[in-house]
This record gives sequence, C-alpha cells and structure tokens, in this order.
Amino acid sequence: MHSKKNWYSHIIAYLWIAIGVSSLVTLINLFFSSLAPQIFLLERFLLPFILEIIILLILKVLIRSNAVAIPYYIVIGTQAIVTILFMVHYPVFYVMLPLFLMPVLISIFFLNLRLIDFAFCLTLIVFIGMRLLFFPLSVMSVIELTTFLAILVSAYFLSRELTKRFSVVYSDMVISVEKEKELLYRNIYMEKLTKMDLATNLYNHKTFHEYLDELVTQCRKQPFNLSLGLMDLDLFKGINDRQGHGNGDMVISTAAAIILDNLEANDFAARYGGEEFAVIFTEKSPEACLEILEKIRLDLETAVFDTMPDEVVTMSIGFTPFTPVMSKTDLFEAADISLYTAKKNGRNQIQCAS
Repeated sequence: MHSKKNWYSHIIAYLWIAIGVSSLVTLINLFFSSLAPQIFLLERFLLPFILEIIILLILKVLIRSNAVAIPYYIVIGTQAIVTILFMVHYPVFYVMLPLFLMPVLISIFFLNLRLIDFAFCLTLIVFIGMRLLFFPLSVMSVIELTTFLAILVSAYFLSRELTKRFSVVYSDMVISVEKEKELLYRNIYMEKLTKMDLATNLYNHKTFHEYLDELVTQCRKQPFNLSLGLMDLDLFKGINDRQGHGNGDMVISTAAAIILDNLEANDFAARYGGEEFAVIFTEKSPEACLEILEKIRLDLETAVFDTMPDEVVTMSIGFTPFTPVMSKTDLFEAADISLYTAKKNGRNQIQCAS
C-alpha cells in the first residue's frame, strides 16, 4: 500500500507541474491579450488556478483515505483539470486538444482495463458535452471532429493493448521472481543440510572441522584468542536404555538448546557426534570461556524433563586454549584428552588441558 501511495503522489506531482506550466503560459499571454488586465487575471488566471488547486487538494485527501476507488478519483480529477485548462486556453484549442488524451494515458499506469474504459467514456462524454455547450468547440468541422475522435479511439485501444502487454510482462516477471526465490530457498535449505545438524540446529561434524581449520590458519597469521571445548553427555546409553530413544533425543535437543542459549555471536557450536558437542570460542579469555562452559554444565544438570522428572542429566567437558605452537590436531587432541580426564575423574565436571 505504501508503494501505491508513492505512485499516486507521483501522478499528483505531474499534475502540479502541468498546472504550473499552464499558469506561467497564462501570465505570459497577459501581455498579448486584448482583455483588460484585471479581467484577464481574474478569468484566465486566478479563478482557474484556485479551482485546480482545490481539485489537487481533494485528490491528496482521497489518497490518504486508502479508498479502493482512488485510481478513478485521479482520472476524474485529471479530466476536471484538463477541462479547466482547455477552457482557459480556448483561443488555441487546436493545440490543447491532445490534453483530452491525458485521462486515458494516466489510466495505463494502473494496469486496469476497466479504468481505461472508464477514462475513455468520461473523456468522450466531456468532449461531446463541450462540443455542444462550449462555443469555441462548435466551430470544429466534421472532418476535424471525426479526426480527433479517431485519435481518441485509437489512443483508447492502444492503451488497452499496452495494459494487456504490461500485465503479461508483469505476470511473467512475478513468476520468474517466485521461481528465483524458490530456487534460492531450496539452495539455502540444501546448504543447511550440508552444514547443519537438523535435529539440534547446531553445525555438523564436517562443518566444525572446516571452521576450526580456518580459524587455526587465521590465528597463526594474526593471533587472537581461540579456545575449544568438547562436551559429552554422561552415561547417555543408560538414558536411552531406561527412558527410550525418544527421551534420549529430547535430552540431546535440550542440551543443544542450552549450549546455544549461553553462547554469543562470535561463538561456534556443533554436534560433533551422537551425544558429543563442540564449542569454539573466539575473542574471549580462557577464564570467560570457562565461565560459559560452567553455566552450560549447571543449566543441563538442573534441567527438568517433563517425561522423566527424576532423571538428572550431566555432561563432562574438556577445554583447552590455543597456543601458537599448536596445530589444529594438537588443539583438538588436547581438548579430547581433557574430556577423557573429566570422564575418568567422575564425570559432570570441566577439565582444562595442562
């Protein structure tokens, strides 16, 4: 709707320009008119100008009303302004005759065949009415009259054909855009399938190693804080055996959600294996990383599961910060050894690489 309002406003702006140009021409003609200046200014400039301003102000109010019939109001307003301009500049009405095509031409922009029909009928009625009631037009010969009507009818049929063509082009463009969007969404989904673990919304094993490789390479070139935490749910097989695999899946998804809730934008979390998770920290001190890991461990330990309220789920965590002498393999193995130590020392704890 906002874009429609902008388009309506553009049309009103064009009408303002038409009125401005007409008013300027009228003032110039003041110096060449045989009428008294006061009469000329009143009849040819001031009165028509006021009427045109009123019409445009009414149109602006109608546009703000969001009425469905706004395009029809614009066509009617345009026809009224054309009629006023024609009556003001009647001494050169042959030059002004093309103005009668404006309502039909403006209706093209709305891509509405009914509106074009309405604009054509309105223009035809106004022109015939002026031909009968407005004296300057009565001097038109039959040839001149039929020629103009032929031009008007031709403009009408051309407007209809242009509208049909534009509608087809627009429809084809919409279909093309929709297909492109569908392809984009499909590509995004396929990329997500290759990078994400859909059960937990964490990155998968492959993406974890690709990202860790890249970070280690960058850290060697330009050092920054880089740390790795490996997590493993304690005695998870027992949970599956006692509570069933459905509850086991719920435990994994809950652990993943807790991990994501505690991480920040620069952190990277992955589901490394069945009940194993990995977190890569960047731009954080080891102490800050350990605080986050401890919060994750405590949140999981205190989590209550609706379908197994008596079950306490814990995790063991191995942690190591990166040092310049390390390779990616060294970093991962140090965290993995720390995880093994946490398991060996009683589980549900964090162990740091020495």
